[in-house]
Amino acid sequence: MQAQDAPLVVICDDVGAAPAPLRLLEFEARLSAQVPGTRVAGVPGMCERPRALAGALSGLCPTRVVLGCRAASHARGGLLAGLRRAGVAVVGSDIVDLKPAEICDERVVLEQSIALLRAGLARVVAVDAEAPVRERTSFSVAGVSRRSLLRGLELSLRPVAVRREERCAGGAACTGCLAACRHGALLKRAGRVVVDVERCAGCGACVVACRNGAFALPGADLGGLRAAVGALVQSIRGGTPATGVAIVCQNSTTAPRLGEAWLALRVPSLEMVSAGWLLQLMSARVGVRLAPCEDDECELRADDLERFVRDLAEATGFSTKGPVGDPGWDLSNGQAQIELCDPEATMQVLAGLGALEAGRSGWRVEGRGCPFGSVHIDPQGCSCCGACVSVCPRGALTVDTDDSGSLCLNLDPARCSACGACVVTCPEKVISLERSVDGAVVAAGTTVVVVATQPAAACDLCGSPLGVRLSPEALLRAGGSHRFLAAGAESLCADCRLSGRSAVSAR
Repeated sequence: MQAQDAPLVVICDDVGAAPAPLRLLEFEARLSAQVPGTRVAGVPGMCERPRALAGALSGLCPTRVVLGCRAASHARGGLLAGLRRAGVAVVGSDIVDLKPAEICDERVVLEQSIALLRAGLARVVAVDAEAPVRERTSFSVAGVSRRSLLRGLELSLRPVAVRREERCAGGAACTGCLAACRHGALLKRAGRVVVDVERCAGCGACVVACRNGAFALPGADLGGLRAAVGALVQSIRGGTPATGVAIVCQNSTTAPRLGEAWLALRVPSLEMVSAGWLLQLMSARVGVRLAPCEDDECELRADDLERFVRDLAEATGFSTKGPVGDPGWDLSNGQAQIELCDPEATMQVLAGLGALEAGRSGWRVEGRGCPFGSVHIDPQGCSCCGACVSVCPRGALTVDTDDSGSLCLNLDPARCSACGACVVTCPEKVISLERSVDGAVVAAGTTVVVVATQPAAACDLCGSPLGVRLSPEALLRAGGSHRFLAAGAESLCADCRLSGRSAVSAR
């Protein structure tokens, strides 16, 4: 790795202030020893003078930068501006808050500061540096004078999600990202998903919802977050004085300070966090807590996740040793890395705990924090048309034929994430969904939920099983959202129709 490509850690001289003043030379030596190859530099007063930061970085030409200072919470906008002036991409940078508690131990603050900077380094090294970045200008209307607007003092840049066309493999039928966005910022136009920049809150929910990595958002890169979580777990288990990891909303005012029991992992919003994150940390014998911002939805998300994890621990017979937060399980042996995609993350923990074994699978847990969905289909009204199969983003629903040649609709409960795409797409309105997980059902694996009463036909193009009872007219009557499924429905499967093929090309 060339010198200019090595990650750079920039420390503000405010770390030498009380309480718990840190000696910068010792700090640099300890960090360089633990993360070889890392460049460390000190920039006096960079929080108050962002231009000083830009000037200090201009000759170093860094591509990945971690900033550490004690005023990060209120100086973040200025620090980001300084990085931009120095030509550092937002996606390749991280800002670590090193503010200590009023009463703290200097040695504890030193160890925790190094642990947080190590996590920041792991995050910027693992992040996709080629990810596109889009930002929108925002400012507070209250108390803004004409002079301050002209000087730009009240303006800030907020990142918004960017859809990467080349990575979107879902086609016209995939709606997983749309279902995950509660702000209505994702719209489908001419068969393509577009981002409404004005509505996008930068929460990161679309990033974790897409299996193909088709959305980019600074601070929400899953590769970077996995690396940061892994570094924090390694530090805690290696002796860093901390109980566990606090997953902190970027706008939270209740983030832990250095010297307290928790190391902070900042995310754009708790809307992108799922129960699997908590369970994965607990399974690595590390405590976990959530620190939401004051937004009602963020606080509600934290409550839902914590309640589900407690209920799951009680139902499966594995104690969390009190409220969500204390480390309770140790499944880290053989675990390659922390998984942050649900329902896979929760499934991994359940399997490791043995909660799906025959003697323990007689349990059921429900709630809004549940990452699984229980799909119920009325077999008397289902025609096995395949519309639900085509829109399922995780392949939980599949269609096949049995030994007699009858068309079957199958469900894999371990794959269902309760996105609801099947419910809104079903032309016959015979599908219902609830957020719940049943140990026995998941342990049983893929099951047949509907068997068609008429023999199955085959797609003229690919030979896939084809529903025979639902006519194109029925799909058109169901509403405009199903028109893309109607043309050629009697001879072509939904996948072929979505690929732009026609019944004429089959002849």
